[in-house]
Amino acid sequence: MIIKLNMYLAKKIISSFLLIFLVFIICLTVLSWVDILRFEFSNSSTSLNLLYLAALKAPITAHSLIPIMILLTALRFFLTLTRSNELIIIRSAGRSILRSLISPTLTIFFIGVFLVLIINPINTVMFKVYNLEVSKMNKPLANFSLNEEGIWLREGSSDGQRVIHAKSISNTSNTLSNLTIFEFDKNRIPTTRIQATSAIVGSDEWDLSNVKVWKVSRNNRPEDRARTYKQYKIKTELNINKIKLGFGEPNKISFWELSKYIDRIENAGFSSLEHRVYFNREIALPVLMIGMFLIGGALNMGQARFTSSSLMVIITVILGIGGFLLNNLTRILSENGAITPLLGAWAPPIILIFFALSIILHYEDG
Repeated sequence: MIIKLNMYLAKKIISSFLLIFLVFIICLTVLSWVDILRFEFSNSSTSLNLLYLAALKAPITAHSLIPIMILLTALRFFLTLTRSNELIIIRSAGRSILRSLISPTLTIFFIGVFLVLIINPINTVMFKVYNLEVSKMNKPLANFSLNEEGIWLREGSSDGQRVIHAKSISNTSNTLSNLTIFEFDKNRIPTTRIQATSAIVGSDEWDLSNVKVWKVSRNNRPEDRARTYKQYKIKTELNINKIKLGFGEPNKISFWELSKYIDRIENAGFSSLEHRVYFNREIALPVLMIGMFLIGGALNMGQARFTSSSLMVIITVILGIGGFLLNNLTRILSENGAITPLLGAWAPPIILIFFALSIILHYEDG
């Protein structure tokens, strides 16, 4: 009997979450579609193609709103049980409310694990497809990548392209080390190779040191025309901020790849604090979902019989938004180095869980 009850509650939670998740995806798809309409390439694309792009982009946006979805799921779940008197029946059968919450909270936890381990990587793949489709319609001027061999940059212009490889970068002095630059003309034929020991990245030009330049020609060997320079300047639109942005926001990287990606960033000389904060927050997400779920149900279990249910819903929404803002506040503090990533990730869910349990125990008389 207990197993059937737990299965029944778990099914109701899953169905409620799927319904709310679907509503969020539809709304975010429409908003993304409206946002994409502002792009220049939208004039040369059909509405169906733009809607396809919006559908690819919406899931990764929805991932950051999962705590709000769980809050609404809890409201729908507990209000449905209260109005159908199912919670009263469960209590009258001698089952305490805390024991009754074990199955729902475990269901929420496993939903969170599924979202982090399965849905998160799928979202990142969809976003990569979105970027690929956008690049076909509107070719970017610059591309960036980061791997074990160092940093790879690509800059395009009307005159041709430039591919840049550097072993590492100093985040404090904005200096690239062990630099190699390949320049191509409009027909993608190589014209110049530049090698330097270091390059200081400026706002509109780079200052290279200990430079050797090879001019590629079919008439003679490049080495015959090679020139060396102590200092050498190149004009470029790639500044340090654009390079940092090119390494990818942490929420656009698969959870399974994030740990190795953090190592690559640190080996390249950049600060990986933002990515480490996001990694810890993703690990703590299932526990945060439990906290938001308990907040959503703490005042909506039919305990306060003489209080308006609509007032309880309003208070619950306010508490839930407060928990969501607290989670964002600790994220900002963690990214700024004011608190550790571990504290920033785990403090909000623990606070929410204990706060919700205190309310539940108060109404249940312990």
